[in-house]
Amino acid sequence: MPIAARSPQTQPASLSLARAKATLSAVIDGVEQQGSSVTILRRGIPVAQIVPFQRVAASPLRGSMEGSVRFLGDIVSPCLEEWT
Repeated sequence: MPIAARSPQTQPASLSLARAKATLSAVIDGVEQQGSSVTILRRGIPVAQIVPFQRVAASPLRGSMEGSVRFLGDIVSPCLEEWT
């Protein structure tokens, strides 16, 4: 049975490195769907953890710097002083 056709299964809290390598795609799918982390073990010792990615809402660019700029005067008009 293809992985995509399987019904959602409960992801184990930890699994061996060999099993994680063999089923990496399914492990990542489970982490994404369930929102829980999985610990990878090497010879029974935790060495890595796969956690769901936390998306951060982007702030709108327009108006994001409002109030952070000071107007110091006209920089386009000719200067009234003579340069030497």
